[in-house]
Amino acid sequence: MWYIIIFIFSTFFLLYLLRLKSKPVRKVKLITVAPLGYKLFYTDETPKKRKKKVIYKKILYSKKYNIQGKPDFIYKKGNKCFVVELKSGKIKNNDMPYFGDLMQLVSYFLIVEDVYGYKVKKGKLIYSDCAFIVKNTKSLRRQVLEIIDSMRNMLKTGYGYANPSFIHCRYCMCRQTVCTHYKTKN
Repeated sequence: MWYIIIFIFSTFFLLYLLRLKSKPVRKVKLITVAPLGYKLFYTDETPKKRKKKVIYKKILYSKKYNIQGKPDFIYKKGNKCFVVELKSGKIKNNDMPYFGDLMQLVSYFLIVEDVYGYKVKKGKLIYSDCAFIVKNTKSLRRQVLEIIDSMRNMLKTGYGYANPSFIHCRYCMCRQTVCTHYKTKN
């Protein structure tokens, strides 16, 4: 009898350790967009032929978080969703996606859960040279909410930290006009 108890305890302990070791963000090869069994539920694309029961190009607004966005794809299976965001850039040898892209995907997790009431366990960031599976963890959600709070505080007070760079500022309408943070080299 005691060996059964030891076996059960050992199994739970091993599963706990494996869960601790599993990373919230994992780099994967580009194989499929969504997991097997998931059906397209929402897309930001406008195809020539529309499918029934698919939502097209709608801005999703979360009242709970007061944020909005348009994920590229949402796939659904039962009451679970899988969010996919496509990026045109490359990651090359980096083991992690770009931070802003990661936070954008996690914010979509929050929006989808609030708007549709479906659970989002994972999502995928797809770059032109690789992809990342991203788990919807409390830690990542907390990070996004802290960033949103910081942005709102910056809007209220006018104070905040800017991280200007060509990549972040190249399409900004304030660049080379009213922005005091971005300086071009002449």
